[in-house]
Amino acid sequence: PSTAITSEESSPSSSSSSSTTTSSTKERPKSVSKQNEQLLSAQNSALAEEYINGVWAHESSIPEVGGLVCRMPLESEIYRGSPDSFMYQKLQTFLDSDDYDRTEDVTSRQQQQQGRSSRTSSSSSSSTTSQSMSFSALAAKTVFWYRGAEKLLKKEMVKIMSTANANGRIDPSDLDEESLELLQLYMDHQSTWQEVCLVTEMSNEGKGGSKTITINRPMAFKLSKSMARLVLMGAIQASENDSTNFVRKERDGGETQNLVKFLGAFENQCAVYVGGPDDMDKPAVLVHGIADLPGAVEISRGTGIYQGGLDAAIDGVLSGKYKPLDFRFFVGHTRYAKGQLEDAVTKGKYQPIACSRPLVLKQCIQLPKPLWHEVLEFCGGELKEISKLELTKREDL
Repeated sequence: PSTAITSEESSPSSSSSSSTTTSSTKERPKSVSKQNEQLLSAQNSALAEEYINGVWAHESSIPEVGGLVCRMPLESEIYRGSPDSFMYQKLQTFLDSDDYDRTEDVTSRQQQQQGRSSRTSSSSSSSTTSQSMSFSALAAKTVFWYRGAEKLLKKEMVKIMSTANANGRIDPSDLDEESLELLQLYMDHQSTWQEVCLVTEMSNEGKGGSKTITINRPMAFKLSKSMARLVLMGAIQASENDSTNFVRKERDGGETQNLVKFLGAFENQCAVYVGGPDDMDKPAVLVHGIADLPGAVEISRGTGIYQGGLDAAIDGVLSGKYKPLDFRFFVGHTRYAKGQLEDAVTKGKYQPIACSRPLVLKQCIQLPKPLWHEVLEFCGGELKEISKLELTKREDL
């Protein structure tokens, strides 16, 4: 059976037309992972064709509905952060000092790139080309500040760890203001590491806040009965004083019938993701690219990205019109008060990205190249170099 996603339905994200986006004249790759493309072809051939024939991504200066925000590494957050930050000031001082041997770090980067090339020599020529390093001025500059930030972070974390008691616990009250700032940054980074988030709501005209859905945190690939209940009906909080959630059971015959149909359609193949920490007790949000699905609503005009239409999705999968992997289910989301998301961008925590819809709609199920790296490498420039530096920390890819 064919999917309902076609290249004709695709249109650039609304964020691509904004005057606030950065220039797209820099050279950007047309492909960053043949293995990812092959996996997408096996999951959704129509979306794969759209991806191969016209996938794109570039930096944007502000987050917009239908675009992405990517969690940046802690090194980048400090380097790009507020001039009022203690860590920003310390990094600038360190980079200008004689204590930082910039030659050592450039040489180290070249050696790491050579090591990665030798480990991946059996991969396709396109993949090998994308991993190789043309040591440009931009690359050298990125290595310079990134390795400097990395060294500073290690030094400061050792200082923090030295305050731990005999049980290895750190009392925040024992830390000075500078160390406390870093500890808070570190803990937040650990919980949001390499998030790729779809912006689904933005504050406008002084009303409300923003909302994002994290799209690269898989939760389940198949449905048990309890998982199906969580996705379909949500959960019940134990009490006001206990945040523990319990999966809700059916309250009547109608809900039982809906659950049976849902399991019939998605039991053996269902992409469920953790969308964020807020409202995880609510039914999951359905995201897809099917324009004519009854009950679906486009998140922003021209994006080609839709929410809702669950009943029609279930019927469509049962009838063979659609495939289970044409749809993505997200449990929870992240809410921001007015201005909070924009502030996180200004402080270097998140990087807004405008992109074509296949990067949003594709599944993140055991991707050979993680989505975070895929998106940043499509952007090219400094983001591509940051992705490469982050890859040197991993031995599993």
